[in-house]
Amino acid sequence: MIHPFNRESMNILITGATGFIGRNLTPFLIKEGHNIHALIRPTTKPDFLFTDKVVVFEDDIPALADYLKSNRIDGIIHLATLYLNTHRPEQIAELVKSNVYLGTAILEAAVAANVKWFLNTGTIWQNFNAPAYSKQYCPVNLYAASKQAFVDMAKYYVEMSDIRFATLKLCDTYGENDTRKKIYSLFEQIAKTGETLDMSPGEQKMDLVHISKVLDSFLKLTELLHSDDEFEDEYVVSSGQHRTLKEIAEQYEIAHNVKLNINWGGKPYRDREVMEPYIGKEI
Repeated sequence: MIHPFNRESMNILITGATGFIGRNLTPFLIKEGHNIHALIRPTTKPDFLFTDKVVVFEDDIPALADYLKSNRIDGIIHLATLYLNTHRPEQIAELVKSNVYLGTAILEAAVAANVKWFLNTGTIWQNFNAPAYSKQYCPVNLYAASKQAFVDMAKYYVEMSDIRFATLKLCDTYGENDTRKKIYSLFEQIAKTGETLDMSPGEQKMDLVHISKVLDSFLKLTELLHSDDEFEDEYVVSSGQHRTLKEIAEQYEIAHNVKLNINWGGKPYRDREVMEPYIGKEI
């Protein structure tokens, strides 16, 4: 059973700290009293790092294990990912390196350093057309397949060590200062310019989750994994509302008192379009 915990300061390593969620989660956890370390790759631009505790991972797993030991890292939050809605053949190698190899290498170091827990970030796109709460695997695209591939790799470490591993699956997220080309940023753009946007027929449903709930969910699962209580191997962060794209556009128009010039049906649905988001157990 999940219950409030006595807050204890933790030493946490975060990957993907420069992404939208990482830029919000790092200062959030620092305000909660935790010591945050950021793992970055040599090619990562160190912008938006809200911590000065930074380790550059250059594929030296023993060196990373030493870092985890010397800094007494309690747990790892793995946000780093390469997101591709559709892939090209030449992108496959980097997709596997980013979404399978990196997490596996970090897990190898974590187990060697006796890190207590590992919080992985997944996507409901791993459960295309799956019945609610079924955990039935069916990837929307190769990106989702690569996310599941890492979970399968992690199974080995869970079986051969005491590390506590769980995945937090995300739906579509949004929030202030989001530079990604997500639905609300598209609406904001065409509201300003007056341009017409070709979109699908708009009957697909979406589960849009504000960043504040995402942060709360990460904190809850972090505390659960740090405790000795029982936990599920995966949870989903959901707004609890599934709205069609058309409904979302209409609500945006009302909230902002604007008219969006959208040509519904100007583009076909994507292959394997998610028409109904997966529903899973929430933390």
